[in-house]
Amino acid sequence: MRRGQRTVASAVGVYVIVLLSLQIFLLTVALDALQGDDPGLAWVTAALSVVLAGGSILFYRYVRAR
Repeated sequence: MRRGQRTVASAVGVYVIVLLSLQIFLLTVALDALQGDDPGLAWVTAALSVVLAGGSILFYRYVRAR
């Protein structure tokens, strides 16, 4: 693997780690809101987490196809 390819792979890895961290944060907020009797916040953050997961899957497919 060339140096440029390693740099791109490292950048993609960091991006994926940031996305996963954000998704875990959103799920934590959703569960906390659900336990705190705030169903509106729980549903919004859960929906954002699902959208983020879908975006991550699409990003993975895009990177895999290249």
